[in-house]
Amino acid sequence: MRLLVLILLMVNGVLFAYFNLGPPPSSASKANHAPLQPEKIKLLTPQEIEALPKKPVEDPQSLQPASASCYEWGSFSVANLPKARDAVARLALEASPVEKSVQEAARYWVYIPQSRSLQSAQAKVQQLHKLGVDESFVVFEPQWRYAISLGVFKDEQLAAKLLEDLKKKGVVSAVKGVRNQEKGQTSLLISNMSPDKVVEIDKLKPEFPGSELKQVTCQ
Repeated sequence: MRLLVLILLMVNGVLFAYFNLGPPPSSASKANHAPLQPEKIKLLTPQEIEALPKKPVEDPQSLQPASASCYEWGSFSVANLPKARDAVARLALEASPVEKSVQEAARYWVYIPQSRSLQSAQAKVQQLHKLGVDESFVVFEPQWRYAISLGVFKDEQLAAKLLEDLKKKGVVSAVKGVRNQEKGQTSLLISNMSPDKVVEIDKLKPEFPGSELKQVTCQ
């Protein structure tokens, strides 16, 4: 009986040593756990750290959406400026006022004089479409209510050219005039305006006849 107990103890001891101690590590595993070589570690000097390649700092302008641009809208008289600023605020846009001299603000306007009623003005717009004139809109500004705007230009020669072309198409009632000759004219510089906002501003032309929306360099 004692012999049997001794044999079992010996077997248990051998099994314990095998499973817990395991075989000696192979040369492959030793290679995977090679010791560090302190002599190859080098501390960089401040000058060497400064010379390391650095990730370029991104320009804040480059972070803006590619489709966003800056525009100048105007010019507006003292009476119309608050209304224009309210329109920009409703579109959640940022705008800075820019004062203009009388010469800078002057625009040459090609238009058809005021009609007696909105229905009459709209009928004229339909006639213009039949003559091939698509760029036109009815004006609702009190001073020019129910006139029909056909184009606004800074260059008088461009206005004269449009008037000549309209006459050739049969638009005999079109005339050319100068707008924004009053003192105190102001334009609005609008930053980060996307194409859909440009369309929304363009829809406001009837409320601000003689105004111009043009893309400018962002400052």
